Amino acid sequence: MGWRIIHITNVDQLSLQLDNLKVKKSDDELKIPLRDIFAIIIEDLTCKLTSRLMIELSKNNILVLLCNQKYLPECVIQPVTGHALQFRQMMKQLNWTHDLKGILWKEIIQRKIINQAEVMRRNYIEKNRIAKLNELATKVENQDTSNVEGQAARIYFNSFFDENYTRSNQNYIENAALNYGYAIAHSAIARTIVAKGLISGLGIYHRGERNPHNLASDIIEPFRPIIDYFVVKHPPDGYLTKDYRIQLINLLHSKIVINNKMQTFIRAIEISIDSFLEFFETGKSEKIQLPSLEKLVLHES
Repeated sequence: MGWRIIHITNVDQLSLQLDNLKVKKSDDELKIPLRDIFAIIIEDLTCKLTSRLMIELSKNNILVLLCNQKYLPECVIQPVTGHALQFRQMMKQLNWTHDLKGILWKEIIQRKIINQAEVMRRNYIEKNRIAKLNELATKVENQDTSNVEGQAARIYFNSFFDENYTRSNQNYIENAALNYGYAIAHSAIARTIVAKGLISGLGIYHRGERNPHNLASDIIEPFRPIIDYFVVKHPPDGYLTKDYRIQLINLLHSKIVINNKMQTFIRAIEISIDSFLEFFETGKSEKIQLPSLEKLVLHES
């Protein structure tokens, strides 16, 4: 699997040369082997892309994000053909039981809250607030019927921002940063879901009728605190500069703990999804592997 994340801005053309991405700006050219690329994020609205390149990117299952004027991903390019055993994977997914989905959702939300508590600890938030979050994590039920996730979120975000803060308030530049980071992570997860032959629109908990990636919206939850930690620790200064957006993109190279090993964010996504497939095959919750912020190493560009 590729590992490079290519950020495109102020470029004339992207094309294919042999098995390489060719980046052209005026008389300058740069070539990058396709086998090394995990994702290409294109923020340049005037950049030209050749059809031949797009076909090869699709064949190599490389995530391609086209961003809008606000730099948020607007379009995700995905292959028509997917996993070699896609039909079999899809049929298995359609047979995932309600009870097993409920167990997995409980595990996901518990880990999300525990990771949120770790972000609070790393930012020296009052110990009683951290203790409250850890207590809430123990109270999550199957399906999270009591919405413990929402209770934890109120304590969590109010620990970093003032009492008027809400995630939907566009007056907070931190929300723009969080939205950008979440969108990049969400797209990376959706890409891996498709590569595994799963139906991205068929979620465990999320059921948005207009959301083509409900399953990615489920899986991102315990990963969100990685973006939160960076934004709280390094808040944007007035607006999202190019350098700041690149730092958010590079969070995919951060290292976290999963299955008792340090792995990159990108690799942890794949490990989590593979573990979910094992869980639905066996019904054994110990198969579930989720990211932990017990140790976190941010990528330094």
